[in-house]
Amino acid sequence: MNPPIKLKQSYKSSTRIDAKSSSNNVTSFINSFVAHDTSIKFITGLSKEFSGSAQRMFTVTGTYGTGKSTVALYLSYLLSSDPGVRDLASLKLEQAGVNSLEIQNSFGLEKGWKSISHVCGIEPPAQAILSSISKAVNVEIVNIEKLTDSQCLKQIEFVFNSIDLNSDGLLILIDELGKAFDYQSRYNRDIHFFQDLADIIQKLEYPVILIGFLHQGFAEYYNEESIKKREEWKKVQGRYKDFGYNPSVDESIQLIGDSIDIEKKLQKQLVEDSLDSVRLIATHLSDQNATHSSELKARALREALPMEPMVSALLGPIFKSSSFAQNERSLFGFLNSFERYGFREFIEENYSNNESPTKLYDIENLWNCLEDNYQHLLEASSESKKWNEALNSIDRASSLNSKLQLNITKLVALISVFGQKNTGIHAKRALILDYYELAGFERVNVENALHDLIEARILSPRKQNDSVVIFQGGDLDVQELVLKHVKALNKGVNWLKEYDSKKVYLATAHYHKVGVMRWANARLVNDIKDITPEFVSKTPTSAEPFLTFLLAVDRNMFATLQNLLKETPAYQHICIGFIEDYSRLEEYATELIALKKIEEDDEDLVHDPIAQQNIKKRKAILEHKSAVELESSFEKARWEYCSKQVTQESLPSIASYIADLVYCKSPAVLNELVNRAKPSGSANSAIRKLMRYMLENGDQENLGFEDSSFPPEKGIYLSCIKKHGWHCETDEGFVFPNKWSKESIQKHSHMHELWLDGVNFIKSSDEMITMDKLYERWMKPPFGLTSGLCRLYGLALLKSLEGQIAFYDLDSTKQYIFIPELDEELVTKIYKHPVEAGIRYFEISEIQTHLIDTLAVATIGVNKTDENILGIAKHIVKIVHSLKPWVKKTSGESFINENGVNELSLEARAFRNKVISANDPYKLILEDLPKIFSIDVEEKDASEKLSSSLKKAIQELSTQHETLLAGYKQVILSNLSAEFDDNLKARCTLVDKVAKTPLLKEFAARLGKYVSGNYKFEFVISLATGVPEANWTDKHLRNGLDELRNLCIQFLRIESFGAIKSDNDTKVVSFITKEKDGSLRSYEGFTKFDIEQSGEVQSAIDYVKLSIGNMTKDKQLAALTNILSSIMEETEKEQVSG
Repeated sequence: MNPPIKLKQSYKSSTRIDAKSSSNNVTSFINSFVAHDTSIKFITGLSKEFSGSAQRMFTVTGTYGTGKSTVALYLSYLLSSDPGVRDLASLKLEQAGVNSLEIQNSFGLEKGWKSISHVCGIEPPAQAILSSISKAVNVEIVNIEKLTDSQCLKQIEFVFNSIDLNSDGLLILIDELGKAFDYQSRYNRDIHFFQDLADIIQKLEYPVILIGFLHQGFAEYYNEESIKKREEWKKVQGRYKDFGYNPSVDESIQLIGDSIDIEKKLQKQLVEDSLDSVRLIATHLSDQNATHSSELKARALREALPMEPMVSALLGPIFKSSSFAQNERSLFGFLNSFERYGFREFIEENYSNNESPTKLYDIENLWNCLEDNYQHLLEASSESKKWNEALNSIDRASSLNSKLQLNITKLVALISVFGQKNTGIHAKRALILDYYELAGFERVNVENALHDLIEARILSPRKQNDSVVIFQGGDLDVQELVLKHVKALNKGVNWLKEYDSKKVYLATAHYHKVGVMRWANARLVNDIKDITPEFVSKTPTSAEPFLTFLLAVDRNMFATLQNLLKETPAYQHICIGFIEDYSRLEEYATELIALKKIEEDDEDLVHDPIAQQNIKKRKAILEHKSAVELESSFEKARWEYCSKQVTQESLPSIASYIADLVYCKSPAVLNELVNRAKPSGSANSAIRKLMRYMLENGDQENLGFEDSSFPPEKGIYLSCIKKHGWHCETDEGFVFPNKWSKESIQKHSHMHELWLDGVNFIKSSDEMITMDKLYERWMKPPFGLTSGLCRLYGLALLKSLEGQIAFYDLDSTKQYIFIPELDEELVTKIYKHPVEAGIRYFEISEIQTHLIDTLAVATIGVNKTDENILGIAKHIVKIVHSLKPWVKKTSGESFINENGVNELSLEARAFRNKVISANDPYKLILEDLPKIFSIDVEEKDASEKLSSSLKKAIQELSTQHETLLAGYKQVILSNLSAEFDDNLKARCTLVDKVAKTPLLKEFAARLGKYVSGNYKFEFVISLATGVPEANWTDKHLRNGLDELRNLCIQFLRIESFGAIKSDNDTKVVSFITKEKDGSLRSYEGFTKFDIEQSGEVQSAIDYVKLSIGNMTKDKQLAALTNILSSIMEETEKEQVSG
């Protein structure tokens, strides 16, 4: 069973005036053509102009989708040279009540007119129009694309004069003429082409009519030009007579009715059920617009059923608004689409068979359809402010929980947004009351609902028409602001400077092949100044995007890029392309920039939440649209790499193709933990641990990892080191090989090339190179290693070359110091600070073998015939670096023995300093050491002399520390009159117990522990010097000797006072004097008991008594205290425990 309602499809798509048509298509087109008032007005007006004046150049101006192309094609059929087509087209006019014969006579119609149709694009219009005209009349013009505008005009004139016209006239239809105007304006081309074209046509002897179709007024195309340019455009405009083409609301209703094919019985039922509703809306429309009578409007509304009359009245204004770029086509698209809440869905749900009730597509359906399907268009249109206010009002009305109030708000919202401006329709109180009373609501309830909506400030009353509108929540018109900013941006602002056109693509296939994520940047270019010479010439590392896609916005920019790259041969990291048309992206981007500037600059926006919401939504929509369009631009572009066109389709596949070319020697290492530009924290930790294993366990199978466990570092070793031949078993055991086997080279060809490149790079330099330079080399083409792999393979390379390379460490003085071997500190720098780790390769050459052998014996202790200079130098450096810290710093002067017995010789000091600062092993052995010891290497016994001097210097340095210890020990023994035995240990225990001074207590304790064998003597010295052993200097040690003597004196004094409870042979002597200023001075000394019994002492006593016997007592005391103070130590009195 056929459905009772069908929707015609003929209006859904646009008309192409230059398309070839069959007779069936022509008949179908004419039958479906709607001859409404606007189209009839244009055709009759054109006929009168042609017959009543000499005007032959015309334009037809109307917004997108109003049917201009349709009426142009119909006009060509109306004047067709085919009588059948002409009669069929004339019949359509007769059916519309127009005298077609009168129109035909106006055009002098007998044979018919020949039609030439042309559709403009973004291309030079002169060449394109010439091409269309010459093809239409079968006149061949060669190399049209090379002709200038003036040459094209001459050819057009030639073609017109060459035509053997066997017809009534020539009808030239130029659609999308605005694009030609845009092209001339954008590229600063001469607009006079169209003036000169008009002059040529006006002078032709046979009838010619040229009609151009525009989407906007002529003046809109030149309003941004200078005053002089505007005047030139006005002269051109004066050659063309313009017809407006904008169908009215009534004509839109007529189009709706004509697109609905309804079964007669159902139509009759619908008309009967909707009589009152049709009459109400028709009357209201007549009150607003007197162009047509109420009955004509009612007839149009009846034919549009089951479209509810109010919806029919609003559909025309809605799809005539700027929100919908193709007005009539948008209207017909709405009628035919399967959108949710759309008219077609409504028909299928309610009229799928003849038994369905007569239900109408009402205001609620229309609102839901617009909100669900067209909101993104409305928010980016001139109606956006009102639309957002409508959304806000409906949202608030829905919270009232009243279906009637919600429906009233939706009706008023639709009229407020679309009806008032385009049709003069107003939401009058009387209309609302009558409308909803007819819908079945009590009139008093409608009045109350309307009153409550006004009180809630959801609707606002208007006295002028006794109407209501949606409540206006803000004063900012976002669309107006956007247009203002867009206009400003179009005045010479480079939109690409403001718009982020960058995108990133992964070379996916290359990643799956070698395990490295290589990224490519992509961006648009419209200014060659954005492409710096540094950018073009720089070779990126693996940590940077390896490729940049530069997409030129036109052919001229593309040619400029081509020339730039030809001047820079090495540009493996640049791929260039171009697109023909980027206007849509520019439109989206410019509007997006405008919205951002409004947010930044407009202070009133802070106080307008509706405008804020509108801008936020529009930004989201435009960001999505521009991103999609940008992606489409990159995918559709034509790409060129190294002057050759790239045939791969997608950018990721192009990136992979180029990555394979650029990184042709990149080893395949499928380990995501390590093989990345920036390894994670856990990956870095595993890499550091693995490097420690490589340093310490290189001679063990699997670097000594246990079979029972599987830490991350072991996984990295197996997948990155062992699997690729860096660590394997040879005749010498498990090693990092310095010579790869043929089998290993074949199996791991890229890895061997990497190893060999590293070896050759190190060998190529006569100077030291730092590890960061090696990493930089490996991270660039053709290897493109990641940072994690660079560190692992860098250390593996050094391990394989041990014995052939010297290592250098950047010390605290910022000097690179030669070190004897790889150690943990240097490995840490290889990982963390590669710029501080240096290496240098040394070849074994034919040098003085005897000298080497002799030095080997002197330093290593054995004669190793295979020993080389590097090995000897490493051993010497190791000896010196293993000396105690103070020995490496001492001036060598003796501060223990005044006779200088233990003084360090000048040669030993010079030898030590030179070794510490050495950075060239060859120079150290062959030049520096002979020079230090004043030996002529040419002499026969040079090697023996050098060996003897070297042994002596090493011996001196090696014994310095022990000599120091011996000197300090001697001070203690002589001052305490003791030996390091149990007796001294017991004395130390006593002093530690009795003394109250912390320093003395600690001295006694440390000395006692040393005597017991539980303490190093260095700790005793550190106490005297006041600094730890690592910081000892000559000054510290010299002062330490004085402090040690003082501690010994205190030791004896405290020991004497503590003798009350102990047996010892020391007697303390002390006295105190009081000075004039009241201060006390204390003196003390020590002697042995019974020493006064000796004859020598007794003689001295007798002599003193005899000398002072005649003095007074106070003089005797003065003399004796003076003598005692000169031989006793002045000190403060010590408190002692009893």
